[in-house]
Amino acid sequence: MKSRATWLTAGVAALVVGTGCQDGDRSRQETTTTATSGQTVSASQEVEQAQERSEKAFDSARDAQKEASNQQREAARAQEDLQQKQQELQEAQARAQKESQEAQASQQQAQASTQQAQSEAQQAQASALEAQRRLQQGLTVQQRETVQQREVVGQNAPAQPPANSVQRPVAVASPQAAPEQQISGQVLSASAQEVLLSQGGEPQLRLQVGPATQVQVDGRAASAADIQEGAQVRASYRTDANSGEPQALRIDATSSAQPAAPAAPESGESSPGATPPRPQ
Repeated sequence: MKSRATWLTAGVAALVVGTGCQDGDRSRQETTTTATSGQTVSASQEVEQAQERSEKAFDSARDAQKEASNQQREAARAQEDLQQKQQELQEAQARAQKESQEAQASQQQAQASTQQAQSEAQQAQASALEAQRRLQQGLTVQQRETVQQREVVGQNAPAQPPANSVQRPVAVASPQAAPEQQISGQVLSASAQEVLLSQGGEPQLRLQVGPATQVQVDGRAASAADIQEGAQVRASYRTDANSGEPQALRIDATSSAQPAAPAAPESGESSPGATPPRPQ
């Protein structure tokens, strides 16, 4: 019995040992399989991560290439804009230079025109002074003729009769009054005392205005001061025996924008500046 129990115990022990060995082998095998599976999973993840990093790097490279292309296009446009601005600047400088030259030419032309106008004004003033001088000379001649006429009249006066003779009244001829003359012209200037007339822009006659002078402007009674410069005038005058100056008797003025042609001299009308006929 002891032997059988001993063998049974030994068999049980061997069985336990064998079972334990099998369990150990199975555990080691599972552990190895688990480790191998873990290593396979880690490698796959690394490969995936490497692919993702590679794709990201490619994307970044493409983005950088696009950015570089955009910057290159912007640089080309900026260069074109710069060239266009330079061309516009050159054109503006050329226009400014041309305008400056034209302005200088216009200024020189204006200066030449001003000098010519001043020269013409001086010539016109000299002509007016010369006409006035001739007029004064004509008046002086008239004064001398008047004095001569008086001297002739005085010489022709009858001598005084003797004291014992009967004195009879003798009519003494008085100096003949200057004839009335007429003139038509344009007013250069007018005041209450005198009116300066002209024909063709040249001063011709300076009429003295007195209280007895009849003045009408556009058919209405007025004064000589109411006559406007440039008005057309038809006047009658007589040379004063004392001063030798033409005294206006009547002045008819017409305010007209367009000066009318002077009327032809009528009988008894003298041309401007003409010396009145000597009395017989």
